[in-house]
Amino acid sequence: MEEVKLHKSEYDSFISSPIWHEVVNTLKETKEGLLSDIAELDPFAEATNLARQQGRLKMLEFVLVLPEDILREINENLEKKVEETK
Repeated sequence: MEEVKLHKSEYDSFISSPIWHEVVNTLKETKEGLLSDIAELDPFAEATNLARQQGRLKMLEFVLVLPEDILREINENLEKKVEETK
């Protein structure tokens, strides 16, 4: 898989875009629903449904932290470039 390199300005544009804000708001609402569903499930009688909801919750949390991961990657690449120019 080809590595995609983003610049800090592209990252800033991404996280400040109305589309990303809408995605975050939708995911937060969905998370509330998933947590509510999980709380109501019987772990013994509905183990499969519980596992599905927990998997969905993990994926949702993964997407919500993507900007932090992207920023970390950008900063690491910047640090490598600084080290290479020394």
